[in-house]
Amino acid sequence: MPSILRDGTLMLNQAILPDPAAPRREHAPISTLSRVLGSLPNLIVFSALGALLYFGHHNGWRLPSFSELRGAPAVIADDWCTEHLVPDSQCIECKPELSPKPELYGFCRDHGVAECVIDHPELAQVKGPPQLPKYDTARAITVRDRFENNSRDTLHARRVQFASIDSVNKAGIEVDVAQERSMIESITANGELTFDPTHVAHLSPRVPGSVVLVLKTIGDEVAAGEILALVDAALVGQAKSQLLHAVVQKQLKQSTHDRLKRSADSGAVSQKSLIEAESALQEAIVGLNSARQSLGNLGFEVPEGVDRQTPEQIEVALKFLGIPPALCEDLPEGSATANLIPIRAPCRGAIVAAEIVAGEVVDNSRVLFTIADPSRLWLILNVRPEEARYVKRGLPVEFQTDDRSQKARGTVSWVSPAFDEQTRTLKVRVPFDNAEGRFRDHTYGTGRIILREEPQAIVVPREALQSTADVQFVFVRERNYFEDNSPKVFLVRQVRTGARDDRYVELLAGVL
Repeated sequence: MPSILRDGTLMLNQAILPDPAAPRREHAPISTLSRVLGSLPNLIVFSALGALLYFGHHNGWRLPSFSELRGAPAVIADDWCTEHLVPDSQCIECKPELSPKPELYGFCRDHGVAECVIDHPELAQVKGPPQLPKYDTARAITVRDRFENNSRDTLHARRVQFASIDSVNKAGIEVDVAQERSMIESITANGELTFDPTHVAHLSPRVPGSVVLVLKTIGDEVAAGEILALVDAALVGQAKSQLLHAVVQKQLKQSTHDRLKRSADSGAVSQKSLIEAESALQEAIVGLNSARQSLGNLGFEVPEGVDRQTPEQIEVALKFLGIPPALCEDLPEGSATANLIPIRAPCRGAIVAAEIVAGEVVDNSRVLFTIADPSRLWLILNVRPEEARYVKRGLPVEFQTDDRSQKARGTVSWVSPAFDEQTRTLKVRVPFDNAEGRFRDHTYGTGRIILREEPQAIVVPREALQSTADVQFVFVRERNYFEDNSPKVFLVRQVRTGARDDRYVELLAGVL
C-alpha cells in the first residue's frame, strides 16, 4: 500500500555561537568590495525569509496537503480535516451524523463473522432487496476446517473514506462486483492409473514340459478360453493313461458284478461272492473318478459317458483332448502325442507380457503370459494425512494426466484403513471405465476428490480478499457511494472463505 504523509514539521537548528571567552584574533584590513561580497550570503538568507513570511501570510501558514501534491483538486482551507485527509464538511469520523453507523448485531456463531449479512440482510450494501445465497452456507462451512475469525476483533467497525471519486481512481483502487459462479471445493492428491488387479492374469504351465507351439504374443487381444500355446508334458500322458486304465477296470468290474448278480438270483453263486464283486466295482468307480479328477486338475474336461466307450475309442478321444481339430492339423511334425496340454486365456483382455519361445523347457514356477483387461483401471490416490479425514466412499473424483491431455471422472470405492508406512499417505481407490482405451497402465496424474460442488457460489476475485492474524475481510463499497454530496466510503466486512480456483475465492459468509 502507498505510504501517506500525515504530518510534516519543519525544524530549524540553532547555530553554534562563538565562545566569548575565546581569545580575540586581529584581522587584516578588508576592502569595500570584500565587505560587499562577504555580506551576500546574509542578503540571500534574509530574502528567503521574506519570501517565506509572504507565503505563510497568504496561505494561513499551511503546507500543501499530500492529496494536492498527488494532483487532487485543492480544497478550501477552512473545509479540510487534516486528521482524516478528507473535506471537513464530509468527514464521517468527525461528523458521524453524515453517515450513521447501523445497529450492531455482534458476532454470528453460525457463520463465524461479525455483523452477519445473511442473518441481517439489511446490512447488505446493495440497491434494492438483497439476494440471499441459494445454498446452505452454514453447512458448507462445516465441510472442512476453515480459518476462524476472532470474535473480539474490531477491525470491521472501521470505515475507509476518500475525498472524492477522483481520489479513489488516482489511488489505483479497482472495484469489482461479487458474482455467482460454479465452484468446486476439493482435495488434491497425486495418483497412478493401473490395471484392475482383479482382471489381470499371470499364466504358468500347470505341469513341467517343453513348448510345442506358440499361438499368441504380446499385444494380441484374446477371448476367454482361447488357446495361447501348447506344451508337451509327460505327466499329461500319464494322467490320460490312468483314465484309460480306470475305465477298463470299471467296465471289467461292472461286467463281473452283473454276471454274479444274475447267478446269485438263481442261487448258483453265494452272497459272499456277490458282495466281493460289489466291493470291487465300487473300488473301480472310485479309481475312475480319481483319474477323471486328475485330468480335470490339469484343465481338461473329460466328456460324459467315456466309461461306456471301448478302450480304442477312449484312446482316440483322449489323445488330443482339449485341442480343436483344426489346430491338430498345424502341429509340428513329431509333436502329435497324447502329452499335449493347452495354455488358455482365463478371461478376455490383451496380452501385456509374454515370455515364451517354442522349444524351450518350462515349469509351473515361470510366468509365460500376463493378460489384463485394459477396459478396467484403478486410480490409486495418495492423500496427505492432514486431509485424510475428509475422504469417504462415494465422493466423486476428477483425474487429469500430468500432460493435461486426458480427463476422467469416477467415484471413491475404497479408503485404506491404514497409512502407507513409507510415504505416510492414505491410499484411496477409484475404479475407472476405460472402454475407449484413452488411458494406459502406469499413467500418472492429479486427482481431485470433490467435497462440494456449488453451481451458484458467491465469489470475488482472489485479490479482493485481505487478512490479518485474526480475521479475513474484504472492503465493500457503501450503497450511496455515487450519490451527490455523499461520503465516498468503503466498509470492512469479515468473511468466511470456501472453494478457490486460479481467479476467484468463494465467500460463504460476510457479503451478499
